[in-house]
Amino acid sequence: MKTRLAVAVVSGALIAGGTLIGAPAYAIPDSAADAPSGKYPSAVTEEFATGLDAADPTPSPTDPTATPTDPTPTPTDPTPTPTSTDPTPDTTKPTGTFVLDYTSVWTGQKIKFIQESWDYSDPGDAQDNLKRVVSWGDGTSTVLNSSTYTATKSYTRSGSFKVTVTITDPAGNTSAIPARTVAVTVPAGKVALDRKSVYQGTFFNLNVSKIPAGATGFLIDWSDGWVSSHRATTGSRTGQILYQWKWDAAKKKYVLASGTRISGVRTLKIAWGNGKGYGAWQTIGSINVLKDKWKPTVTIKKPSSTNRASSWKTITGTVGDKGSGVRHLGVTAVRITASGKGYCLTPARKWKRYYSESQLIKYCYATGVKVKIKNGKWSLKLPAGLGKNQAIGVDAWVYDYADYFRQTYRTARITRS
Repeated sequence: MKTRLAVAVVSGALIAGGTLIGAPAYAIPDSAADAPSGKYPSAVTEEFATGLDAADPTPSPTDPTATPTDPTPTPTDPTPTPTSTDPTPDTTKPTGTFVLDYTSVWTGQKIKFIQESWDYSDPGDAQDNLKRVVSWGDGTSTVLNSSTYTATKSYTRSGSFKVTVTITDPAGNTSAIPARTVAVTVPAGKVALDRKSVYQGTFFNLNVSKIPAGATGFLIDWSDGWVSSHRATTGSRTGQILYQWKWDAAKKKYVLASGTRISGVRTLKIAWGNGKGYGAWQTIGSINVLKDKWKPTVTIKKPSSTNRASSWKTITGTVGDKGSGVRHLGVTAVRITASGKGYCLTPARKWKRYYSESQLIKYCYATGVKVKIKNGKWSLKLPAGLGKNQAIGVDAWVYDYADYFRQTYRTARITRS
């Protein structure tokens, strides 16, 4: 049998020079007959160790002249070169324009500022982010929101006022739109009161002697809540002050605010108007309204023979008032026939038959017969119709200008002609 050096590599173990390193190895028999059937490991290879025993186990030294590798790594700059991300500053100003409906008005008349959504803009900002302020030139201003395109203004004094609007974006860029100048004047008219004092409810006149240039109408504030409208012409307007009035928007008319009578010093005013509206109220003057402390008086003189029809042919009486004066005297007569038919004296001084109380009031008591008053006395002549076997009643009532009322009556049964 030839001498062999068996070398086996099993799972990374090395057998060399008869020395076992690592895990045990299977011995390789000289012939296949020596090996058990089916137990020949397939992971074992065989080769002759030609010159293997003489191999120098000492490893070759590293060349000391070789350039050593620098174990220190090249440091990386921990601070990277920054890339600028700052936005470009907004330096663009907003732009815009506006209009005024009037540039010449009277004090109290309104001007309208108009700036539609297409009248202003900013390249970098939405309109919702823009702040707009209208300066009216008299020290007042109005801030507009993004959905407001108009604003109104009335001036309380005359002068020349420059209206401007400033627009500011979120970056603080501000544009002042060129100003529009408004000329404000006071309309010059002449109006005067004809009296300095009156009793409550007494009429007085307001005399207009001069109309301002361009005026087409005017309003009068009578100091009691009542405002009357007039065409712009010279002449007198008559008024009175008695109760406090107020405007009822639902009824579209003036109604009494209370039943209390007004007294004391009252100031009347006027407002001139033209196509631009009415101007501010101007004082006309003051009038002292005196309190009326007296009710009016009225009497019916008793006929000489109350039962004779002829004694009632002409009815007389007296009327008077110490305060504001008699405003209205109403007189009527009623006769009832023997058969029960009723007749009343109408304002036309004719007898009219009535069938109900409502007809009696409608036909004869609405105003009564108008009679003449002279030196505090009145008289009324009855038409034919009153006769024997009838009943008669005469009614007289009076109002003064202070709205005080008094009434009196006389009745009699006629038994003689």
